[in-house]
Amino acid sequence: MLGSSALLAFSPKLGELGNVLELSLDADLLVEPCDESKAAVAHEAVGEDSLFHREYGVYADFMRPEIVETFPKGWQKRCLLLEGDKSVRCLHPIDLAVIKLVLGREKDVSLLKSLIKTEIISIDALREAYQGITLNEREMFKAGRLLRRLELECGGYSTSSEVPPVVREAKGKYKTAKAKRQRKSKSGSKLVRSR
Repeated sequence: MLGSSALLAFSPKLGELGNVLELSLDADLLVEPCDESKAAVAHEAVGEDSLFHREYGVYADFMRPEIVETFPKGWQKRCLLLEGDKSVRCLHPIDLAVIKLVLGREKDVSLLKSLIKTEIISIDALREAYQGITLNEREMFKAGRLLRRLELECGGYSTSSEVPPVVREAKGKYKTAKAKRQRKSKSGSKLVRSR
């Protein structure tokens, strides 16, 4: 189980009335080994808009195996076993949090805030896990800004307000380029290099 519903393996109370997963209607599943024809049959049986979905109000989304390439290193070792069914592994909260941090949608931000405020994860743990994944520059800035936003909005839940090193390094490069442009405009058309 890969999506937010995986948190229920960690803390079933999260699905209770008034909690963050109260309205979660789907479970993101990765079936191993993956067979396209079996996945199609399973989707038809319990996927979105299936008879099961219409009857019970919940459904399953079946993920493609390639999705794990975007997960933090070591995620499989941290998976939790679903109580009552040892064949089902659920994504650990910190791995899910990193994925949500990179996605950065408003619903992901709400989930992250809840996880931090309920102390299921800490900002420090999220920062450490975030630094262990490979991101392109755009993703890095987006995730870094969101991490800082979470620090500010969930005040008191982090032991460090320092900007993550990867973001600090990238911002340094940005500031250097910006300073060069400013010096260029002040000195005419020549680019002045600083050493």
